[in-house]
Amino acid sequence: MFLFSKLSAQSSKDSLSFSSKSFGDKLFTNDFDKQLNTYNFNTLFKSYWKVDDFFIGLNENYNSTIVKSSTLNETDEQYLWAIAQYNLNDFLKVGLHLNNNLYFDDRDIAINHASANSASLFLKFVPIKNIEITPFGGLSQNSQIGETNSGFIYGSEVNIDKSNLGDLELSSMMKYQNEDISPRKNTIRLFNVDVKSSFEDNLNNLINGSYSEQRKDFYFSADPVTAMEFNINNNLQSRTETSYFLQDKILYVPANSPLSMNLSGRISWRDIDRTTRYISLDNIANTPYDTYIQEFKIDFTSAADYVTDQLKLSFRFSYSERNETHQVKRSPGTSDILYNQRETLEEENNNNSQLANISLLGIFNISGSDKLTLSIFHRKLRYDTPSELNFDDRDELLSIGRIMYEKEFNRFFKIFLNLEGNLNRIVYIFSERSANNNTTRLLKYSSGGIFSSGDFITSNSAEVSANYTVFDYEDLNPNFQSYSFRQLVIRDSTCYKFSKTFEMLLSGYLKFSEQGEFKWSSFSGNPIRSLDEKLVESKFIYDYYGLDFGIGVRYFETTVYTITNGVEKTKSSDYTSVGPTTEITYGFSDKINLKIYGWYEFISNGTDLHREIANLDLKLSYRF
Repeated sequence: MFLFSKLSAQSSKDSLSFSSKSFGDKLFTNDFDKQLNTYNFNTLFKSYWKVDDFFIGLNENYNSTIVKSSTLNETDEQYLWAIAQYNLNDFLKVGLHLNNNLYFDDRDIAINHASANSASLFLKFVPIKNIEITPFGGLSQNSQIGETNSGFIYGSEVNIDKSNLGDLELSSMMKYQNEDISPRKNTIRLFNVDVKSSFEDNLNNLINGSYSEQRKDFYFSADPVTAMEFNINNNLQSRTETSYFLQDKILYVPANSPLSMNLSGRISWRDIDRTTRYISLDNIANTPYDTYIQEFKIDFTSAADYVTDQLKLSFRFSYSERNETHQVKRSPGTSDILYNQRETLEEENNNNSQLANISLLGIFNISGSDKLTLSIFHRKLRYDTPSELNFDDRDELLSIGRIMYEKEFNRFFKIFLNLEGNLNRIVYIFSERSANNNTTRLLKYSSGGIFSSGDFITSNSAEVSANYTVFDYEDLNPNFQSYSFRQLVIRDSTCYKFSKTFEMLLSGYLKFSEQGEFKWSSFSGNPIRSLDEKLVESKFIYDYYGLDFGIGVRYFETTVYTITNGVEKTKSSDYTSVGPTTEITYGFSDKINLKIYGWYEFISNGTDLHREIANLDLKLSYRF
């Protein structure tokens, strides 16, 4: 396991609505999945068409989920963007941009139905190469919880793409957008700049800066007093988020050297301002209070890589500090007592933290057939809360180590041996939460091999693990008891080809788990619960000119035991599922692929209760 942190600047193209480069992919997938009582359907479509000076781009994502239980719940989401552009000449382009977003949830929640639709005409000026200026204007309609507002949407985008200024390469993006849908108003203000300079062929410096301000107005149900006073059904809240960041990254890649390094530092600010539109002075105590959140963060990362034919070493280090403050905005008519109560509650959310990560990965090619992998990761978190009423202050330490040996005996057979462990320590500073202080130790060993000889391939592995969680003050608090969790897993996957068109697949696992009370001082335990799982799936597959048809049987069994006196096992529950499976895969061409996988379950839980459930997964992909 190799973990490390990485910082990178956000691509400006993600925020551009009128750039044809945002519609430069081609993809079409359809997924239908039915498991137990949940049905999920997803469609993702991306495409573009270009004929001479005419360009059309379309991105669409639709997702629908239906859950059948005691009640029927349906959730639908759709996101659709489209652009049509015509090049009048090399310097001027005209076009139409469409946007349609829908959200529907039949549950009784705050916002269970919303839609946003807009249509905008735009002109795109290209005064010089790599610079585009795009003013736009159109109509917008937005609906939330029964309120529909319409109005104008207008603004401008400016994109500078990799312009050379002497020794510097400049990229920048600016966006100004207003959506006036009275009584609501949504705005976007974005500015991003990237400056790249090369001091030498092997030394590069990249500076990123960004400013962003986005305001969104949301409806929420008004209380009866406010609704009557202002003659409204729903109140309005404005959420304005303003953020800044400045980052500098240095990349050093010496020529003809196995060593490369990079350093980066980043400073970022973020402010979130929430304001309620209608406030009744007669009901100020029951009115949601407005808040202002400020966040300041500093990040530093460094990395070094050393790569040769025999050795690969990677080193990563990152450090960050974050400070977050919450303030209450005083509404007119608020008494000192009520304001102080709200201020105290909000100040409980104030926090600051320091996080450091360090990791090392080494891959040693001992010989042409022997490889050794070693990885080490360590993280330290310090979390502090200034409020005297918040006792969540804590320190956390996490260390993970892994060593794996791989050997290839010949072209038919290879094995691996893997040993890993981690140590996680959590310490709460104040006595109010110190009962949660604990240490978790995990040790895992696994080994396996792959044998392949033409028509026969088998992969087998076994893994044994032990997890010990020990609370510091379990003798003082009986609700916190140290425990152990041990597990053995044996896996197998085998394939045999009878011919070029006919093969058999057999896969499954055995899993044995045990949980119990544990004493670290004497390293002794008292098992109280165990769980056995078995899964076997066999399948015969026939290939008929690109049509793969598979049929087989799936068997799953799980049994739970209660253990008394650490020895006597009593079955407390069991679950058995068995039934046929089928799989159909068809490649219509090199571009279109259809896959259908389904299984039917006959379920028994060891009593007279029996159920039958059909499961289906369907996926259609078109590769342009």
